[in-house]
Amino acid sequence: MKILLVCGIYPPEIGGPARYAQKIAEQFINKGNGVSVLTYSTDDSDQSEHLLKWKIIRIVRRNKILNRMRFFAAVYRLAPKYDLVYMLDWFAAGFPAALAARLRGKKYVVRVGGDYLWEQRYLESGEPPIPLTDFCTRGIYRRARYTLFYRAIRFVLRNAAHVIFNSDRQRELYIRYYGISAVGASTIYNPIPRLEHRTVVRGKPTNEFIYWGRFIVMKNLTSLVRAFAAANLPGSFSLTFIGDGPRKKELADLVRNLGISERVKILPPMPLPELLERGKNCRAFILPSWTDISPNQVYECLSIGLPVLATKENYLNIKDLLPEMIDPNSISDISKKLEKLADDAYYSDFVRRFKDISIKHDWDDVVKEHKNIFMQVQKNI
Repeated sequence: MKILLVCGIYPPEIGGPARYAQKIAEQFINKGNGVSVLTYSTDDSDQSEHLLKWKIIRIVRRNKILNRMRFFAAVYRLAPKYDLVYMLDWFAAGFPAALAARLRGKKYVVRVGGDYLWEQRYLESGEPPIPLTDFCTRGIYRRARYTLFYRAIRFVLRNAAHVIFNSDRQRELYIRYYGISAVGASTIYNPIPRLEHRTVVRGKPTNEFIYWGRFIVMKNLTSLVRAFAAANLPGSFSLTFIGDGPRKKELADLVRNLGISERVKILPPMPLPELLERGKNCRAFILPSWTDISPNQVYECLSIGLPVLATKENYLNIKDLLPEMIDPNSISDISKKLEKLADDAYYSDFVRRFKDISIKHDWDDVVKEHKNIFMQVQKNI
């Protein structure tokens, strides 16, 4: 099968969606399929691309309108060469790709891994942060300022041959609020890459809390900083952020204004293998997001035995197995949970319960589930 993989970001850009795009391309190539990746990019090439077994076509970001026109033209030109268009984006890249695919009479499948309206249009606009479920159930997505975006996303999803989600909860929300067909929607959980990181061996834990990923409003990192500053922790405890994003300056300013620069570090992005080596002995990975639908970081940490203190507003299939969670609305609750992790007796039990989480769902399972859907779509052409 020849697949045109469409995505909004791709390495060396950081984030779970970028890593997922790279990994799914690699896995399909390893299973004997043909894959080309079409993506937006800050640069027109990457130095390591000549080593890859698949082609990457990069649309360099310039003017937003021209970006989408160029993306549309690329899909329109490329789509006839492939059996299927698989989109990991449903707006910036997904909307022009969906238009081009429909004009070419080419069926497409969409994977939904986040929520553009809530994450990009609502949270980043400065509105009071709320969880994704509240954004939907309170009807905020219907406000006039979101109408154009909502209709564009609904067009992409309702015209897809199939829509793939990485959580059951978001699939349920979208069936209800976007009016997509339950028959044409499936859940494929993110993989737990236990074997891929077997060379990363956790040693004696330190007193460093860590977060890695994007610096955006959705991740609620300012609440984590305030909670760390307020927590009654021994002076040996520290907090490290690794990544980048539009909220980096805000984060750095808050750390300086709270007078905790000696205990809180902000480091630049690192490749995943370096991240796991850097973080493997940390006290815990902290994820305070307003909502995190199916965060890859949790599975990455699970694969190396690094315990995670995650937001209770998550849609993970292992949510009920997590030993402890935090309320993203409460700085006090985050502080108290950090204090609990500083207690050695509690921490020992916390680590044990996290390590006891046992669930098998690796990349072989993910590729098999994708292929079953793709083959069914092909049969219905």
